[in-house]
Amino acid sequence: MNLKKSMAALLMLVAMVSFTAMDRTLAYDPSGTWTYDIETPDGAISGEMEVEKADKSYKVTVVTDDFGDLELEDVEFEAKKDGGSMTASVDVQGVTAEFEVDFEGDAMSGVIIYGGEELPIEAERD
Repeated sequence: MNLKKSMAALLMLVAMVSFTAMDRTLAYDPSGTWTYDIETPDGAISGEMEVEKADKSYKVTVVTDDFGDLELEDVEFEAKKDGGSMTASVDVQGVTAEFEVDFEGDAMSGVIIYGGEELPIEAERD
């Protein structure tokens, strides 16, 4: 009888560890190249954004024609099963731009707060 209880407990432990590991592998990963559009008062700006996994966070580089490559700072990403949310900032010509975006699958949307204005941003992963 003790052997049965021990085996049952062992099987339960193995199952719990397996499901915990599986949940971690199902967490969303935004890595990749994203093609973005930002709506500004002067018209739309388009470009690419590179997202790379770096240790326990992400390295995000926004490629622009006007400002060159901008590496985002203070990147915080909260993953969920099918998406996640990210906040980050970058200095653009002496003004801080704050990113607040949500990811769902291969789509991203949110705002960039720049100079007191909220600029909508949308992107798709290539």
